Amino acid sequence: MKTDNTIKIDCTTITTYRNTKTGKTSSEKMEGPDIVQDVIVQVTNKGLEVFQKVMNENNDKSNK
Repeated sequence: MKTDNTIKIDCTTITTYRNTKTGKTSSEKMEGPDIVQDVIVQVTNKGLEVFQKVMNENNDKSNK
């Protein structure tokens, strides 16, 4: 399926790794049974407005 109306939303993704037993965190990849990955996505105000507009348009289409 081809989509010609792809919308770009400005955001920054921050990934950190955390040991659940020791609480130690790192931005470098760590592996092990007690390691979890935390992800934060920061969206600009303009990006959030675009996202809300698209979601509202999708809701309007699905309610018809």
